[in-house]
Amino acid sequence: MKIKKLANNVLIFGVNRFIEIFGVCVVVAGIFLLISLGSFSPDDPNFIFPENTQIKNLLGYQGSFLADFFFQSFGLISLIIPFSLIFTGTNITRNKKIFLIIESNFFTILYLLCGSLFFSIFYSNTFELYINGNGGFIGKYLESTFLNSLINFNTHVAYYLLILLIIIFFLISIQFKIISIC
Repeated sequence: MKIKKLANNVLIFGVNRFIEIFGVCVVVAGIFLLISLGSFSPDDPNFIFPENTQIKNLLGYQGSFLADFFFQSFGLISLIIPFSLIFTGTNITRNKKIFLIIESNFFTILYLLCGSLFFSIFYSNTFELYINGNGGFIGKYLESTFLNSLINFNTHVAYYLLILLIIIFFLISIQFKIISIC
């Protein structure tokens, strides 16, 4: 009986360390993404203009492509993805629940869609994101759907509703709980 209990304890210990390592990897990925997005320069090489220019991104060539991919896909809302990853990784490490990543990714996708649509419709003028604008190509696509006519029905309500949805989905994606503050 002692061997069975010892084997069970060793298994639980190993699974918990694996979950902690996974959580730390998610945090590190979030930090690298934050550095990549924070040091983005539109003059860096990317998918469209892969010329050999001086790279200003702190993570080099790979960081330049990664930042360009996120900004061209989702637009400015990409800047809060690293925070979702950092908080999710911290929660995974602390709570030992690896499936938090699935819930977090679901709500991250929701706030990315709302944010891309928001920036594409309300803040379409851009100075640095030349090709797809502040909403990315996903925002441009969503703008061409029926959602544009819904938003144009009452732009003031839609403006604040999209901001509220972005904030709510972001807070849910980082597993924010009001009780933990008090």
